[in-house]
Amino acid sequence: MKTLKYLFILSLFVFAFSACKKEDDTDNKPEYDHSLIVVSTNPEGNAEKLIFVNPVDGKEVFHTSPDLVGIKKFAAGYMTTNVLLTSLTGSDITINSLFICDAKTGSPVNALTGENELNVMDVSGFSTESKIAFTAKPASGAEYYQLYSINEDGSNLVHASIPFEPVTGLNGGSYELLDIESPAVSPDGQKTAFNAHVDNTDSIPNSIFYDGVMIESSDRCKKILYWEQGKDRGIDNVCWTRDGRFLIFMIKDQDNSLHNLVKAVNIENNNITDLTTSLEINGVGLWNLATSPNADKIVFTQYLSGGSDLFIAEFETHDDVLIIKGSPRKLTDKAASGYNYYTPSWQLWDEQ
Repeated sequence: MKTLKYLFILSLFVFAFSACKKEDDTDNKPEYDHSLIVVSTNPEGNAEKLIFVNPVDGKEVFHTSPDLVGIKKFAAGYMTTNVLLTSLTGSDITINSLFICDAKTGSPVNALTGENELNVMDVSGFSTESKIAFTAKPASGAEYYQLYSINEDGSNLVHASIPFEPVTGLNGGSYELLDIESPAVSPDGQKTAFNAHVDNTDSIPNSIFYDGVMIESSDRCKKILYWEQGKDRGIDNVCWTRDGRFLIFMIKDQDNSLHNLVKAVNIENNNITDLTTSLEINGVGLWNLATSPNADKIVFTQYLSGGSDLFIAEFETHDDVLIIKGSPRKLTDKAASGYNYYTPSWQLWDEQ
């Protein structure tokens, strides 16, 4: 009987010790949601260093400095340990090529487009099928940036649009597709959304110019979902929700950068939700935004002199409407970290 009593007391001690140890380990181990926010520390994405941030607590997980000069744009994506970058190449300081490198080490840096072949402007993140969309124009000096796609390994380069391609406007009229910007591949890799500049050239000199959100499906069919009239209203940061049902985008107001508009569009019925007021903090709107690949969340910065912190907002969808839940929360502390945060991207990471 005495032996059983001692064994019982010993078992309680072991259980308590293991429980305390487990609690200590949990307290000391950062919490992750299997995604990382990739952010530039220099304005306009001109990053010599990329910071990878934990989206739960805003702490730096690691940083990398790819061996490239004059990095302009970068993007991450789904289930990958790579990052995409556009950077200067060759002797022509006006030509940007598309590169890929390991996110953690910054090397090796491999070119996906040939030197002095295409001048690349914007690049999307990876899709689940490793499809990459980007906008470029021939380096020989073509006027308009068009849509291209390529695989992660550099194969299957496809020219997915042509200058002056005819498109149907939201008013049923005939328009021509000019420049394409801000491409975003859908989570399933079957659609590409982008900002489209369209113009009714038949009405020159009174042409009607629109900045619009457009999607192209895998069969090359293009559809306008939303547009803004006038060259002083530019659309940017087009990004998908993780379920592929909505696109969230920013409308830049050239006359009032502190109050850029943010909207969401349902891709099936074109229903528009205005998110601007819900995402403003202390009267200042957002500047750069990116959606999470595995949660209903948006990360963004503000348009502030000297850089911004990162902020996160949660959203939810009801039928054909997307709404912001609660108030955005500040994710980072730039005073403590020493970083000014710009141009975030978001990737679903396959390791921690």
